[in-house]
Amino acid sequence: MVKQSRDLSKAASGATRTAGGGRAAALLDQLSPSPDWSGTRALTLAAIVVALVSAVVMSMNHNAMPGFRDTDDAMRLVMVRDLLAGRGWYDQLITRLDPPAGLWPHWSRLWDGGIASLTLLLRPFMPAASAEYWTRYLWPLLWIFPGVAAALALARNLGARGAVFLAGLVMLANDNAYRQFVPGRIDHHDGQIVMTVIAMACATARQNRTRWAWVGGAAAAFGLAIGLEALPLQALIGASYGVALMRDREARGPAAAYGLSLALVTLVLFLIQTPPARWSLSFCDALALNLTLAILVGGSGLALTAGAAKKAPAAARVGLIVGTGVAALAAYLALDPMCVHGPFAAMNPAVKPFWFDRVQEVQSLDKMMVRQRGAAIAAAILIILALASAVYLAARRWREKDTSSLLLLVAMILAAVTAWFAWRMQDYVYWLGLPAFAAALSWIAERRLRGLMIPSALAALVLSPAALGAAADWSLTTFGPHAPAGGMDAGPKCFARATYLGLAALPPGNVLAPQDLGPFILVYTKDSAVSAPYHRLSDAILAVHQVWAVPPPQAEARVRALHADYVADCPPYPLMVGQKSFGASLRKNPTPPWLRLVSTPKSALKVYKVLPSAADR
Repeated sequence: MVKQSRDLSKAASGATRTAGGGRAAALLDQLSPSPDWSGTRALTLAAIVVALVSAVVMSMNHNAMPGFRDTDDAMRLVMVRDLLAGRGWYDQLITRLDPPAGLWPHWSRLWDGGIASLTLLLRPFMPAASAEYWTRYLWPLLWIFPGVAAALALARNLGARGAVFLAGLVMLANDNAYRQFVPGRIDHHDGQIVMTVIAMACATARQNRTRWAWVGGAAAAFGLAIGLEALPLQALIGASYGVALMRDREARGPAAAYGLSLALVTLVLFLIQTPPARWSLSFCDALALNLTLAILVGGSGLALTAGAAKKAPAAARVGLIVGTGVAALAAYLALDPMCVHGPFAAMNPAVKPFWFDRVQEVQSLDKMMVRQRGAAIAAAILIILALASAVYLAARRWREKDTSSLLLLVAMILAAVTAWFAWRMQDYVYWLGLPAFAAALSWIAERRLRGLMIPSALAALVLSPAALGAAADWSLTTFGPHAPAGGMDAGPKCFARATYLGLAALPPGNVLAPQDLGPFILVYTKDSAVSAPYHRLSDAILAVHQVWAVPPPQAEARVRALHADYVADCPPYPLMVGQKSFGASLRKNPTPPWLRLVSTPKSALKVYKVLPSAADR
């Protein structure tokens, strides 16, 4: 009887502990679930917080102000200054490059106008120089919020209740995602990234899909007007509306909205930013007639198919969508067949070995392991995580008619492949991959971690590319071989404002210098430059390289043929020439008689005046 009482007592005590543990677990679940920020207000507030914190971090870590470390930022400021100085909106020929021909840039005038507008807004409150400074400082930071908001929306569209919360954490923890948003970065990459993420978020929207399709089409058009580096991803996003319409006629509303928005906004932006005299020209590297026509065919074809989809059977919808895609591609290539070779089809191939193949933006991931091992390791880890996350998300919903997860999977594959061969595409892996990772983790956390906030947050931070990349880089540094030297960085010395003070004090002229110095010659002086690092100047780049590469006796005739008044050289800058070349001779031998050194002996930039020829004398 006593034993039975003890057993009953133990059982009661165990039941009490079990009930207490259950109550504690229930209380823990109530106190610390991952917050549900999927509502519009909560998502917007989260995006504001993430954007502000990221902007502060970028401001604290930046090293691009007040000078430049990138040629494109300097060249963009030159174009903005010309616009503010009274140059006409359609007067886009850069006459100070490769005179007398000049350069028609492939960059968007819309971007120049936006930067110039911000400068004009600031001028009433400060001197013009300060307005220019703060424009360069603030412009890239302003684009963080729409990018983050779209990234959080993308995670919400594909994830569980805690997806926005986890996406906010990983967007805060991975500052490599913001390398195109640092103060002073007024190039156009950040705008293209943001427009791509917005278009992707709109294409994967769960509700109000027709309304968001209008926004997505406009974002795609604006992104392509800025530049074409995201063209494959934007084409894929557009194709997703067609695939959805093939599978389900109820998708006709979003398809029609996206097609019409894309076509109409593209046409308007093309007319606004392209000089009327160039409306009939086709190019492979910018929004020109051929791409505009292709988008008009594709967008209007998609809208017309959507209009007929209510009565058309599936086979007819498939035929119309495929036909629209083929017609759009045919229109694009018919006006310029060279574009089948990509945006650099018109570039002189002779510049590839000594210039284009060495540009960091187009370096493969394995080469970046040598140049920037830490960043490259983090990027490689993100590629793996993002692809695995996209596969997981697609596997969860593969039986459903929804194409969002499939779109993300194909987009991640495309981004990963292009990023492997061109470093600049890593930005798209970050801005699409981090939301994909957060969305997949939110579903796993719901299932395995009961959606609890602290375990989910720890998993997001520990598994983030920044943490795993830092751990991998530390392990390699500590236990493995040292990272190979990435080569000399001539930027801090050859791109600094002080380097060009001596040249700016000389009478203006045409300067023959290594191509990467061209934009800094324009932004820091009143001189013109024979070449600059842009593929539309490939013939000039080749001509200047040949000056440095030929034997010294042949250099004079080539310099005079290029109408150069000065020859400038910055010795840390690699010339990629032989030891018996003119470039090597100029650095180690006495100045030839047809040149006169006019810079100070201690100047980083060696400037030589081209003396009149014997015939001219």
